Amino acid sequence: MANDEQESETEAESADDETEREGERVMSRADGARIIREIAAGVEDGTIDIDGENGFTVAVPEQFELEVEYEVTDDEAEFEVELEWPMEDGEPVSADE
Repeated sequence: MANDEQESETEAESADDETEREGERVMSRADGARIIREIAAGVEDGTIDIDGENGFTVAVPEQFELEVEYEVTDDEAEFEVELEWPMEDGEPVSADE
């Protein structure tokens, strides 16, 4: 993989059975937009598929909480989009309105 496309993926499990998967890599704006469109299509269809060596599938309920955050410091800017919903017995449940 080229230096400008460094990739980092992690998976962690906490004491309360929380599993977290996270990945980062440097990419072009066009590639980033393509991935965001694929995620958006998955949200609309109810299933997000993340490809790759440590890929995974996420079932998305009909209703969820959406959080958008933009943070700027002197040396970095960060834009995050987070979807959140409750789980019951390992299955997604629609969030209350």
